[in-house]
Amino acid sequence: MSGTAELNLEAEAASLRQDWKRFVAGVFLFGFGFAMYNGVFQNFFKEAVGAKEFDLGLLESLREVPGLLTALTAGLLAAIAEARVAAIGLAITAFGIAATGSFPVMGFIIGISIFWSIGFHLYATMQSPITLALAKGKEGGRHLGNMSSVGAVATIGGLGTAYILSQLLPKGTYQPYFWIAGVAILGAACCIGTLSHHSAGGKRQPIVFRKEYGLFYLLSFLEGSRRQIFSIFASFTLILVYKVPVQNMLALQFLNAILIAITAPKMGRLIDKHGERGPLLYYGLGLVFVFVGYATIKRIEVLYFLFILDNVLFTFGNGFTTYLHRIARPGELTPCVSMGITMNHVAAVTVPVGGAYLWKVAGNYQAPFWVGVVIAVGSLIATRFIPDRAPATVEA
Repeated sequence: MSGTAELNLEAEAASLRQDWKRFVAGVFLFGFGFAMYNGVFQNFFKEAVGAKEFDLGLLESLREVPGLLTALTAGLLAAIAEARVAAIGLAITAFGIAATGSFPVMGFIIGISIFWSIGFHLYATMQSPITLALAKGKEGGRHLGNMSSVGAVATIGGLGTAYILSQLLPKGTYQPYFWIAGVAILGAACCIGTLSHHSAGGKRQPIVFRKEYGLFYLLSFLEGSRRQIFSIFASFTLILVYKVPVQNMLALQFLNAILIAITAPKMGRLIDKHGERGPLLYYGLGLVFVFVGYATIKRIEVLYFLFILDNVLFTFGNGFTTYLHRIARPGELTPCVSMGITMNHVAAVTVPVGGAYLWKVAGNYQAPFWVGVVIAVGSLIATRFIPDRAPATVEA
């Protein structure tokens, strides 16, 4: 190999390392900011706005409407590199979240939530494809797990900061949380917007419909349904029914983040080594256990445990993305991820308001969780159709 070729390879390797550093910084800053926002929002919504369970369900459904348009939006931006689309999305998210506490009235909260949700879903569409592009086709599960771990460490930092603020600020003061969150996410936009050609996945198709991706889209729909039920109603059950204060909710999410930071890279390596089907079957069984628990048990200690278990199990979900990466045709990974998010949000728009209505009509917070049991079983059955792949040997 000539000296010039060696220098070019070294320059490319150095450029790739710089991209990884910028991307990790961006993922961290987004995770930090979003954790601060997410850690206090439901308490803010209940205390400052006076929201009830149906109000929360309505807000969540409307906030997820932009997710329905993810495939179309990403398709219209197909000519723009993934990193630039992600940066645009992060900037929109930053400004929307920073403004959240400005006017604590239902109409404003709905409007600003829909606004920042547009940006959030643009970023969410691009994060996994950028990770896999930077991985250069090597151990995609491990790299996705590492990014989950970075996000979890960021969540620890964000929740820790939020907890300290909760001790220093007067009760009922929420605007500083949203300002800090917005600044952090804007920093993430600056980091990811400067990524080089290594982050690009090649020429992208606008929108893709193929029969071979049908199982992935079905799994995305079921995952969206079950995730919406648990992420919304499990936490709101603790807050509304069991009167859990903001400090305790922050502590729960803090513990979740620590466990995810530890387990996510291990789950990624497990998927790389054994394939997706086995880990995802365990994931499905665990979800059935969690939903049955919330539907039948009323001991707060057990509900805390199940809340943590669900979040740890979520790290198995990277298997859906590595499965898609394995079957996707060249240039179709990003549009397929976009379509998967769209399918996910068909559920996200309908499940929150439907679950809230079911809770209200039944007069029982456990009713939505029985629906979750059915969805988790359906996801478990669908997972069995993921084809096997030859186990790979990966580094420990």
